[in-house]
Amino acid sequence: MAPSASPLLRPAGMAAVALALALGWGIRGNYGHEVGAMVPGALAAITAAIVSGRGDWRARVPFAALFGALGWGFGGSISYMQVIGYTHSGHWPSQLWGFAGLFVIGFLWAALGGAATALALSLDRARLQGLFPALVVAFAALSLTPLVLAAVRDPGAAGDAMRRQDSPLYWLDSDWLDAAGVALAMLGMQLAVRRGAGLPRLLACGALGAAAGALLQAILHAAGLEAPLWDLVVRPQGDPALFPREALVTNWPAGLAGIARHAGWIGGLVGGIVWWGLVGAGPQGGVRLCLWLALGWLGGFLLLPVLLGVRMTPPRGDDWAGVLGVVVAALAWCRAERLPAVAAALLVTGTIGGLAFSGGVLGKLLMVAPGNPALVSDPATLAAWSHWQAANWHSFLEQLYGLANGVGVAVALGLLDPRLPAADDHGPRRRWTELVCVLLVVPWLLHANLVDNVGDWTAPRDGRAALPDPMRAPLVGVAMSARGWFDLFFGAGAAGFALLAWVQLRRPVALVPRDWLGRGQLLLMLVLWPMALGNVAKALPGFSEQRLLTEGTILLCAVALTVLVLLEPPGDRRAVPREAAADPARLARRAAVWLVAAAILAPLAETAVVRAVYGAAAAGHSGTNLRFGPDANWRTRPVLRGSVHR
Repeated sequence: MAPSASPLLRPAGMAAVALALALGWGIRGNYGHEVGAMVPGALAAITAAIVSGRGDWRARVPFAALFGALGWGFGGSISYMQVIGYTHSGHWPSQLWGFAGLFVIGFLWAALGGAATALALSLDRARLQGLFPALVVAFAALSLTPLVLAAVRDPGAAGDAMRRQDSPLYWLDSDWLDAAGVALAMLGMQLAVRRGAGLPRLLACGALGAAAGALLQAILHAAGLEAPLWDLVVRPQGDPALFPREALVTNWPAGLAGIARHAGWIGGLVGGIVWWGLVGAGPQGGVRLCLWLALGWLGGFLLLPVLLGVRMTPPRGDDWAGVLGVVVAALAWCRAERLPAVAAALLVTGTIGGLAFSGGVLGKLLMVAPGNPALVSDPATLAAWSHWQAANWHSFLEQLYGLANGVGVAVALGLLDPRLPAADDHGPRRRWTELVCVLLVVPWLLHANLVDNVGDWTAPRDGRAALPDPMRAPLVGVAMSARGWFDLFFGAGAAGFALLAWVQLRRPVALVPRDWLGRGQLLLMLVLWPMALGNVAKALPGFSEQRLLTEGTILLCAVALTVLVLLEPPGDRRAVPREAAADPARLARRAAVWLVAAAILAPLAETAVVRAVYGAAAAGHSGTNLRFGPDANWRTRPVLRGSVHR
């Protein structure tokens, strides 16, 4: 079977996956962050499994939905608006840095989304189900992070995210606490699994590490090197010539300032525990995967922005470095677990994602050139193009990038289709894992996003809010906040959904189709239309004609996707026989070569094109951001203690 035989590489299949991710990306732009990015990941993964026609992939729809959501969610933590601003600045070093940064961000976001989707569709059932205990624990650990932050936040900044730098745990505006929490949870799981056998070795590794760290610090102190080393390692994040040094944050959490003299043994203790987790204890299954990814995040973050000072978008966050560490860890895990297909999907979708993000910004800059005040001054020309210039071009960029990412998912899975035999579904079926998938993808993901609507509905506009807050119920007289009522009614619906899903595990519910094509279509509708309509409801209080481009396009794409997916013919296509399957490792190697070439050439070409059109003029349609020079953002607008953090 030739790769082109895959339905995912045909126009209809590719269009369906591209539409799913594009409209989800438009919705993500209105909700943001990790939970917003999970929506397009779930939609694209479900759609890809359906339109592939493969019976084994359709039977993995619940897993594909959850893993697709989780994979795309990683990139939701990455700050990128300032990077876009670099490309609009007219300052060529900043422009080149901006296009290179956008390629990296686009690669990271798409790479993990593609890899997670491929993992759910290709891993044998026993190993896939074996990941779930660790995933559930990791999810619980992530849910505790906000509670930890609330407990240690500076009292003067309690509840104020715009003063988050005053927290003793603030660290370059990153999500390091999430990664650390997952790592600790995985180490705890490994200790619990090994029971008494693991504790002595853990204590020994920790003690040896602490002793080695203390000895090293003592040697440095005796040699007079400790103080110069601290000056090298601890750096203010801003220009001390322009701002008082004590007002600037550093590249370390403020909470560590008082333990410098204990840094040796504490660092050694942590290193010894990590060594036990990676080598001494030999974690397996989901614990191994989650631990590698969490430590990869922490390693990438510590190495690049913290120790080496490589910051992509200062003074904004550097989660990109942590996600880069996750990508490296994922590739290492794929090699250790002999999963070349997952590595190939990571590299293919990542390369297309990198080109899509940097190329999408270039496309936006070319689209806003006609009638741009940076290029023309004739009043008649400016007036003629004023409506064009006033359009929501950032939304154009977002949805174009989402569309290209959908193409990337379709291409990656379409290339893997003839290279992967049918997934091994032998062994016991642990149906509770499918229940976890459905509950997280439908009620949890919907609530995590749609709850943001309450803030828009209760925000005063022209002295009046669309929704009163608080509200007292008639007859019963109970008063609650608008958020409380939303959670109450949504929780009732979620409980009913969970009950029906639990019953479905024991006896069929008539509404749920018996075949996996119908089940996949139902799951897609349960995520697609609540999010599409909820997205419109979010915008209604302040709706204007500018929103027609975003909400209107999203609804039209939702209609088109619904038609394409529901017209999918019944019947399952068999996977290629195992003896005829090609080697996915060769695809991974070729994709790595294309990635290196694209990462080098694309930013250079994109910068040259923008310079040819705009010269040294700032294009507008973004903030004025500079990465280098005396007016660089990190130098003139640093994060100051006690001030507003933008």
